[in-house]
Amino acid sequence: MLHAAIHGQEDFIADDCELKRSPPSYSIDTVLQIRERDPNAELFWLIGADNVSALTKWHRFEALNDLVQFIVLDRGRAEKADHKYPVVRRNIDISATEIRNRVASGRSIRYLVPQAVEEIIRREKLYRESGT
Repeated sequence: MLHAAIHGQEDFIADDCELKRSPPSYSIDTVLQIRERDPNAELFWLIGADNVSALTKWHRFEALNDLVQFIVLDRGRAEKADHKYPVVRRNIDISATEIRNRVASGRSIRYLVPQAVEEIIRREKLYRESGT
């Protein structure tokens, strides 16, 4: 789906290193693998404002925090920021959780994802409630 979503966007690349690792796959593992390939890379990790409160509970958070610059995406719903990370404010009320919930309940995701991604989700019957 990621390849479909970024098709034609020359500034983006999809990296499947997480898919090639045995589970569990943690964010720190991904960052360390990228660092191994490109030790001088400046890494930014975009996280939704709704997930910041759980960030310190991530596996090996302190090490991860030393290796990346977290950037918080405020989709226009967040209260006053209670963290030290830079914030990108966009009035975008789209979340992966909402997309999965809409698919599971049979509601439209048109305009929430690229058409190619929507086609993959429908064709592969992704995010359906169990038994449907």
